Amino acid sequence: MRIILYLKYITFAFLLFTWSCTEKIDLKLDEGETRIVIEATLSTTNRNQFVKISKTRPYYDSIPAEPVKDAVVTVTDSGKVYIFTQIRAGVYISKVSFAGEPNHEYRLKVETGNKVYEAVSVMPRMPEIDSIQFYKDSEDAQLFHIGIFAQENPLPGDYYFFGIYKDYIYQTTNITQLNYLSDELINGSYFNGNRLQNVYAKPGNRITLQMGSITREYFNYSVAVLKETIYNDGIFKPAPANLEGNISNGALGFFVTYAETFKTRIIKIEE
Repeated sequence: MRIILYLKYITFAFLLFTWSCTEKIDLKLDEGETRIVIEATLSTTNRNQFVKISKTRPYYDSIPAEPVKDAVVTVTDSGKVYIFTQIRAGVYISKVSFAGEPNHEYRLKVETGNKVYEAVSVMPRMPEIDSIQFYKDSEDAQLFHIGIFAQENPLPGDYYFFGIYKDYIYQTTNITQLNYLSDELINGSYFNGNRLQNVYAKPGNRITLQMGSITREYFNYSVAVLKETIYNDGIFKPAPANLEGNISNGALGFFVTYAETFKTRIIKIEE
């Protein structure tokens, strides 16, 4: 009872303060210098690999980030040089499709505005999935939890993300929709139906679970992004900070290499 009364008092005081302030105050925020943002991904799937380059904008600016055009982008692997071409403003793909290989070291190089930005990442080892299982949510008939059956690598130091395709369409399109896992507490264990993702679906939908193995650096970076966004709320929360990735020369963003595997199953009526 004492807690409830205290909360009511705080609420009343806050509203009173809000109503009693009539003077308009314009806050001038330090916008900081404009920086290059590089988002680069390279996976073990054979395809045209992807790099996106843009410039930062002030936090409260509603204008989309400015793309960086006409950059020179390459990825090097043991003497092999993959050249990237611009397909639209700020978006670059490799001229040839190729698949990253586990334990190979990849070097990203971006040249733009008389500056050079570089990053290095080693492709993690490949994960494996035996099968997946669907579990209907107890309260929402359209929500299915996806359980995984797989042997976790007995060697320590593995980090994962889990994504979802529904009828060939990728559902987890940004970092906040993926689920992340470290093997710190489960190293070498068997995933015996552990529920690691969920999807809104119905019988007949074709569901594919994506399991990606990532570096420890990218795992920590992803967790930091989540803490700055969806896990940072409240009326007095600060504006998100610029998170430093693995790109050199003061650029923001990350060059991530990941080994991925997939398992597909169609939801049946009895599930």
